[in-house]
Amino acid sequence: MAHVGHSITMKEKIKDWIENFVSVHNIALGQIPCPFAKQAMIKDTIRYVPVTAHTAVSKIETYAYLWDDRYEVAVFYFQDEISPESLSGIAENFNRRFMERDFVVLEDHPDDVEILNGVEMNFGECPLILLQRLSKLNKASDQLKKRGYYDNWPEESYDDVVKWRYK
Repeated sequence: MAHVGHSITMKEKIKDWIENFVSVHNIALGQIPCPFAKQAMIKDTIRYVPVTAHTAVSKIETYAYLWDDRYEVAVFYFQDEISPESLSGIAENFNRRFMERDFVVLEDHPDDVEILNGVEMNFGECPLILLQRLSKLNKASDQLKKRGYYDNWPEESYDDVVKWRYK
C-alpha cells in the first residue's frame, strides 16, 4: 500500500487496474475482460510511457519505429488534458499509417465511456493509448473467438473493438 506522503503514481494505478479489473473474472461479462493482460504484467512485457497531448504522436511513432519484440504492449498515459475527439484522431491517424507495418493502437478516454454488457470497461483515471503488434493482437483475438469469448458481445461492440482491425 502507499506510504504516508507517497502519492500513488499513474503507472501504479494502471497496474492496479490490470490486476484488479482487467484480469479478474467479471460476472456481468461472464469472463475476464482481457485474459492476456496479467501474464504480460507478470512477465514484465508492458511498457508504461507518460505523454502529453503535445508529445504523444512523436512518442508513439518513435516506439513503433524502434519496437522491441520482447514487449507485448506499450501503454501511453496522458499527463494532461486531451479531448476524446483528439485522442481518437491520434489513434485513427496512426492506424491509417501503421497497420500496414503490423502496428495498431487502441485508445481509452475517461469521457468516452465504453460499456460492455452493462460493465464500464475504461481505465477512467486518464486517457490511454495502447500500442501493439497488429498480428499478435489479432492472433490473440482469433484464439478468444474460437473459445467463444465474443459470443455474448453486442455486434457493435465487437465491430468497435475487434472487427475493424482485420481490414
